[in-house]
Amino acid sequence: MKRTLFVVDDDPSFRILLNTVLSKEYQVVTIPDAQTCLSQLEKDKPDLIITDYAMPETNGMELTIKIKEKYPELPVIVLTAYGSIEAAVEVLKKGAFHYLEKNTSGTVSTANFTVLKELIRRALERVDLQNETARYKTEVENLKKQVTEFRPTTLVGNSDAIQTLRKMMEQVANIDSTVLIRGETGTGKNLAAAIIHKMSKRKESGRFVEINCAALPETLLEAELFGHEQGAFTDAKTTKKGLFEVADKGTLFLDEIDSASLSVQSKLLSVLETRSFRRVGGTKTFSVDVRLICATNASLEEKVSEGKFREDLFYRINVVSIIMPPLRELGDDVISLAEQFIQRFSNEMNKPIKGLTDEAKKQIRSHVWKGNVRELRNVIERAVIFTPVGESVTENQISLTSFSEQPLNSRSQKQFSMDFGKSLEDVKLAYIQAVLKENPNSYTEAAKILGITSKSLWEIRKRHDL
Repeated sequence: MKRTLFVVDDDPSFRILLNTVLSKEYQVVTIPDAQTCLSQLEKDKPDLIITDYAMPETNGMELTIKIKEKYPELPVIVLTAYGSIEAAVEVLKKGAFHYLEKNTSGTVSTANFTVLKELIRRALERVDLQNETARYKTEVENLKKQVTEFRPTTLVGNSDAIQTLRKMMEQVANIDSTVLIRGETGTGKNLAAAIIHKMSKRKESGRFVEINCAALPETLLEAELFGHEQGAFTDAKTTKKGLFEVADKGTLFLDEIDSASLSVQSKLLSVLETRSFRRVGGTKTFSVDVRLICATNASLEEKVSEGKFREDLFYRINVVSIIMPPLRELGDDVISLAEQFIQRFSNEMNKPIKGLTDEAKKQIRSHVWKGNVRELRNVIERAVIFTPVGESVTENQISLTSFSEQPLNSRSQKQFSMDFGKSLEDVKLAYIQAVLKENPNSYTEAAKILGITSKSLWEIRKRHDL
């Protein structure tokens, strides 16, 4: 099917000429003035508009502005007989895709139709690319939503700690208070937040949206949370909604809230108190209805005392506090989790695995899981990979790491000591000499241990004749 073009020009002979030139490739609709074009747009939407610059009442620039206000994605090519660079630049600033000089000799107008056809082709290609990008973004958003929807809705385990946690989450889900989820890394704080959302009434009215505050620098985090207007900063090519807008009527989960800068913290506090905000670079105020759930593995009390976290924000997000228990306190629940992971990875790898042997269970049960559920998941995934099809995971497939074990190299066993009464400079030089003695053949390694560059170490050696 041919793409449709609107040709807007008050010169009837030029309209006929353009129709003759372009009608072989496109469906051309000729229009005599800007007002008729705007009226026609209410009924039919073309793929592209070509308009003359100089027209009575409403010129091509004014028409472009009106088109872009209502149809920002619709490309416009402006033809001008003036050859004015200033006018052409201004037209581009107002949103036109491009401009082309229109030659007038006597009463006859023409244009470089080869160039015009190329401009039309490029403009339509860009629209197609934008539409395809928008479609991919929609698909990604839908996939993200599906992933959230298919998350587990219950916690695994029957230990006292899990049962207490489960009851508390059920109680919290029925209210709209801000929640602070605390616990060691890998204990499932993001899962707890998602479950609270799914058990709440907000599941039907809005989305669950999450972001890790430690994953972005301050300026990008602010733009992600509150959105930005076009041109607010260098890379702000278009206006973008923030996560507060995306999560309206739903739940916004801020992981590692302790990593947010004081500036971002101030704006978060403002949103919590006023339920409104402005996009970066904007003046319009947006009102939102968002439930905020935050998480951290740090001591916010210490952060407050150090001046790194706002005390007023701490009290505002700590209305309800939930502590995620570490895996080592869950008893036999760790076995249930391990078996669930075995089933999950077996299905993903299309590799039937029976389960865990008794010795493997003992090994998992006695291990101190520093990385908690995240560490357990990685260990089980690796075990399933190396377990033969149809067999059980044995203790030989369970590869555990103990961070308390001393390294095997002898250098880590050595100690450095000095008698009291020495100056700090004496201690520093003595330690440098000790490190050099242990690494006589590698100054690079010695510098690495000392935390300085090889050049700095060389200068110290030369200055003190070491």
